[in-house]
Amino acid sequence: MMTDAQLLKQTNAFERIFVRYEKLIYHVCRRYFNNTEDAMDAGQEAALRLFRNLTKVVPKADGSIKSWVCTVTAHVCLDIVRKRRVETEELTDETRIATNITERPVEETITAKERVQEIAATIDSLPDDQRIIVIMRDLQGLRYDELAEILNISVGTVKSRLSRARAAIKKRLE
Repeated sequence: MMTDAQLLKQTNAFERIFVRYEKLIYHVCRRYFNNTEDAMDAGQEAALRLFRNLTKVVPKADGSIKSWVCTVTAHVCLDIVRKRRVETEELTDETRIATNITERPVEETITAKERVQEIAATIDSLPDDQRIIVIMRDLQGLRYDELAEILNISVGTVKSRLSRARAAIKKRLE
């Protein structure tokens, strides 16, 4: 059983981590679920699991907690998806628009918005193992070694899945 001082220390550490990575947690969850409510529920479950396992974390030499947060979040989402057996659907327009298109002419805005929707729909249609790698590598900017650790696969497998996913995206967009 934890003392009050230990609990307070753990709570403070968790608060710092959660504040820093809250958006990342939500973004990862949002890629798994087609609505805000499910993503927020998964994010809360991930936060709870992060808090529970905080004392078990041993930071690596580089001090990166980000990969641990992504790992826990991805596993929570996968657990929920497996439990519900629900396929991920398209994201809402607000989530998909990655660029500021308000200053462009209307024609360019419509074309850019359609292209972003097409790319997002293509990513959404990938198999789970390829989609998560594309999201975490190309959208979140995680390194190959971080992805390998998060997904519990080799770096070579990460690279091959990413290559297949990018090829599939390219083929579907042509």
